[in-house]
Amino acid sequence: MALPPNLVLMAKVLGIALAVGLDVLAVSVGVGVMQLPLKARLRLGIAFAVSEIAMQVVGYELGAGAGRLFGEVATYAGLALLAAIGLLMIRNSFRHPSEETFDPTRGAGLIITSLSISLDSLGVGIVLPTVAIPLIPILITVSITTTIFTFIGLAFGARLGERYEHGAERAAGAMLLALAALFAIEQML
Repeated sequence: MALPPNLVLMAKVLGIALAVGLDVLAVSVGVGVMQLPLKARLRLGIAFAVSEIAMQVVGYELGAGAGRLFGEVATYAGLALLAAIGLLMIRNSFRHPSEETFDPTRGAGLIITSLSISLDSLGVGIVLPTVAIPLIPILITVSITTTIFTFIGLAFGARLGERYEHGAERAAGAMLLALAALFAIEQML
């Protein structure tokens, strides 16, 4: 017995939204150990959702033609940015508090962090036309799941930060580096 087409489409949309959202969750946990105020958490949630949506729209418009090659390049660029953020966080954990540090919640730091998690969405967007997934349902679902994953990750990271205040930023940076390495290995396999 075949599944109804709407159910299959819904499963595809949810599967993509969850896959795209997992890196958002991981980065949010890493950033959350900094125990951010509500304003910074809201800024991150909005920036992450907007960047995921924007990249999927751009990817969708690029279409499937050169998509496979460009999608892989975008994924690896995102992994490199994720690793760079991890390295910056580790480096900043050794700095004196009066020195300027990387801030993933504003300015260039927010843009870099948002891009690092959304470049995979560019690849996903490129593939969407070839797997017959309409753009609007995926955009709505991804914006909701990205925002939810951001807030869950930030809350979980803040609890980790409260409990393990010393070295939390180093641990978060190491976690982001490890995630970048794991995602790269998964991509190669």
